[in-house]
Parts: sequence; structure tokens; C-alpha cells
Amino acid sequence: MANGICIFAENYNGKLEPASAELVSAARRIQETTKEEISALVVAESCDGIIEELKGIGVEKIYAIKTDHDLLLQDDAASQMIADMLKKIDPSSVLIPATPTGRSLFSRVAMKLNCGLTADCTELLVGAKEDGTYYIKQNKPSYGENVFVTIITREGYYPQMMTVRPGVYMVPEQTEGQAEVIYMDDIQAPVSQVEVVEILPQEESTDSILSSEIVVVGGRGALEDDNFTLVKEFADKIGAAIGGTRPMVDTGTIPFDHQIGQTGLTIRPKICISLGVSGAIQHTEGIKDTKLFVAVNTDENAAIFKVADYGIQADLREVLENYMKL
Repeated sequence: MANGICIFAENYNGKLEPASAELVSAARRIQETTKEEISALVVAESCDGIIEELKGIGVEKIYAIKTDHDLLLQDDAASQMIADMLKKIDPSSVLIPATPTGRSLFSRVAMKLNCGLTADCTELLVGAKEDGTYYIKQNKPSYGENVFVTIITREGYYPQMMTVRPGVYMVPEQTEGQAEVIYMDDIQAPVSQVEVVEILPQEESTDSILSSEIVVVGGRGALEDDNFTLVKEFADKIGAAIGGTRPMVDTGTIPFDHQIGQTGLTIRPKICISLGVSGAIQHTEGIKDTKLFVAVNTDENAAIFKVADYGIQADLREVLENYMKL
């Protein structure tokens, strides 16, 4: 009988990705009801640092494979190894960060294991069956931003696998926890048909907006009259990352991985400054635990004012131009 909550420990250059660390908090909430063990799955050329990070955030068991080379982008080989690991671990659920790596790998893993995969969850809840067993309610937005749905894995198909959006859960505090480490050396990496010639760093990364203490968010109003140029100057001056609503993405003004909301990222900055954003629930659901939320909008009835700590009814260009003169 499948049992346990397993987290995919996505890593890069020997370090655990923050999006995977967040999944420990999601697993703990599930564990409160199911009482299952929380484990992590690590496949990396350099495992030691990743394992120590996992021990410090409350993982109870770690399954690891040290590879003889970095399998980044060699998803054909990595997905086969992960599928073989999960067959032996036999968890009831697998939590995966909704990152390009997580999506690419686990779509292949799901096929190899003949099980489902729910993408881009923003909430995980536990449901109980009549026989006393449990299942995961995998909540996510769908049909653009218009519907919020609950997906349940078909009866008898394990593991229940789901990707969870970065930023939805918080990274747990460091602890002195002890975890059992199991090296699965009997599982070997197959020869990949992918040759990685070169990896170039991104000019901007999603990490910058997820980790920034100050985020400036532009809405439809930031698209008017070359306002976005002024928004960028303002963000640079105060040392803020820039995010936006769906219209900002649809027009190509910002990349998709800087969209805030149910169909984008969930951010937790100390300060959020919203400029020209109407404040639809699909967007504001992506802003959590902000210490100071300031909104600027010309419409006194804009929904954004209901969630902001301070609201300024004014034209954003006027507000920013006056600030830039200081």
C-alpha cells in the first residue's frame, strides 16, 4: 500500500532550489491529517550540501542518487531514474515545484508510472474516504483565470503527483532535525540522447522577484502613455523587482515568469507597490503576507484599494514623476 509524502528536491549547482524547500511546508500540512512520513528525492552529481539543507528543514527521510555527471536538461535519463526510485519508495503522494524542470521531468515520470499529474496547484488539502484512507485535493486555477477547480487523482492510481507553484508556501525555519539518508546506488542513469552543449545564464530570473523585499507591480494603467518606462526607472531607484498583471504579459511588456496572480507567481515581499492595477481577485491572490501594500489608481472604486494598506487616487505618472524629482 502506497504510503508517505515525497518531495522532489530540485537542485542547481549543488544547492536546493527554494521552490522545493517550500514544499516541506505543504507536506507538513498534509502530514497533520495523514500522519505520513515526509521524504525527499535527490538526484545530483553533488548531493552532500543538498542533503544537509533538507535535514535542516524537517525532512524525515532522504532518498539519494549521486550521478557521475550533471543531468540538467537530460530529462530522458533523469525521468527514468526518478520513476525507478518512486517505484521502490512507493509514496502515496509526490510534491513537485512547478518550475520548467519540474514540469518537464515529471510529465515524463507520470507517463512511465502510468499515473496522473496535476499542474500548477496553488493549494493542497486533504480529503478522507469512507474506509479511513486519505486523498489530496489538488486546487488550481483553470480556464485562464476564470475558474478555480479541485482535482482528485483517480481511485487506485498512485502516487498522486502534483506540481505546486513557487511562493504559495513559505520555506520552513531551520531546525536540528535528523533524517535517515538512503543511497539508491542500484539505480543507474541510462544513456541520455540529449547532449548539453552550453548553458547560458538568464539576464533576469524568477528568483529575483520571489526573493525581493520590494516589488513594484504594474497593471493596465502602466501600459498607457509610455508609463512603463517611468515604472522601471522608479523600481531601479528604490531597488525593487518588477512584476505585473496578465495584460502586462499579453503585451510582451514583462515575461510570463514575472506575472503575479493565480495564473502566475505568488510573492511575499515586505513592500508591494501597485501601480495602475484594478485589483481583481485573480491577481491579488498572488500577493501574500506583505508588510506594507501601497496602491495607486485613478479609480476611487478600484478593488485594489480594499486590499492595500494605503491607497492613492491619482494618475501613476503624476505620482512617480513627483517622486523622481525628490
